[in-house]
Amino acid sequence: MDTSTICAADIMTTRLRTTTPSTHVRDATSALISHGVSGLPVLDGGRQFAGRFSERTAIAALELADMEFTQNASPLHSVRASELMQDNVVLRSSVDTFTAASVLLENRVSGAPVVDDQGKLMGVFSEKSAMRVFVGLCWEQFPSARVTAWLDRDDQRRISENTRLDEIIDRFHNSEFRRLMVVRDGYLVGQVNRRDALKAAADRIDPGLSGVRVEQEGPNQVMTVGAWMDREIPTISPHSDVLTIAHLFMHSAARQIPVVDNMKLLGQISRSDLLRAIERFFPPPPDPERAAQPLYLSSVAQRGEVSALT
Repeated sequence: MDTSTICAADIMTTRLRTTTPSTHVRDATSALISHGVSGLPVLDGGRQFAGRFSERTAIAALELADMEFTQNASPLHSVRASELMQDNVVLRSSVDTFTAASVLLENRVSGAPVVDDQGKLMGVFSEKSAMRVFVGLCWEQFPSARVTAWLDRDDQRRISENTRLDEIIDRFHNSEFRRLMVVRDGYLVGQVNRRDALKAAADRIDPGLSGVRVEQEGPNQVMTVGAWMDREIPTISPHSDVLTIAHLFMHSAARQIPVVDNMKLLGQISRSDLLRAIERFFPPPPDPERAAQPLYLSSVAQRGEVSALT
């Protein structure tokens, strides 16, 4: 598979939402939520790339605001996972890896839970999993395999319907997870994604965000993006090839990689941008007539395939 002719300049997104170091965390967090993005490039006064303000950094700021202003009476304690969880895309354990990657792209999700025939959660197949499949295909030319060979089976992704919002926020803060799986007796009953959790927390802690002061960059520093943004961000040149980009995604927590030239921001490449660019190189499913389609928990429950959901 020859992907050497595809470079960053060919697949980068150039119309970007950005922010500045002086922007208040409250406003930057609102921008993340309203525009449906997981991070904002931060540009300094000279329009040079300075860092990134992400959902994870916003969550860190929210946690501080919650501690500073609500102490033991946190409004997050009263919100449970059952109020936040959604019925999102679910993959069957029999699905082919390349079909699974295409399902993620078609549904514009960064990952999906994989369940067995009874509806029990086996793990999560993500864009990062798909990157590993792609690199293996390029270097080792191995044939496709079932999605179960590439699952993230980390138990820290599992929560119950009674898990509190403050615990959910803390779980997202301390991991790279974009979604948590709500499980009952081993069966998947829903998903909580990071953006919904961030919005729910921001709505309840907004008064605290308006007045928090931190000392990360000096005494009485106003709670600005500059005090919280990630500064150690991997970047690439417009000439970087797709394998280089895939390796960078695989070995970092980055979901978007800025494309820069002398620190001038030219664009950005997300994991999904890269996967869409190389999707045409994926081998066809072994049986196109039976290519697995994504499930939704509601439809599974209606057919009685998951007894725990009825």
